[in-house]
Amino acid sequence: MFSKKVKTVVSIEGMSCSHCANKVKTTLEGIESIKKVKIDLDKKEAIIWSSEKIDENKVREKIENLEYEVLSIREAN
Repeated sequence: MFSKKVKTVVSIEGMSCSHCANKVKTTLEGIESIKKVKIDLDKKEAIIWSSEKIDENKVREKIENLEYEVLSIREAN
């Protein structure tokens, strides 16, 4: 595993199926420092575990390039 863990929750509008979720998951996992991504379709959230604080602008840009809307990005415990 990785030593330092930062958990971030991204609320995303527009994800409605497993295909959508897989696109977002794969895209986010391609960002350096992101180690794991879990998508919760019911809550319309991506839960991200990373080795450092994520670049929120990069995450927002990647998701919006997939034509989904980022409603919020927040660190979680």
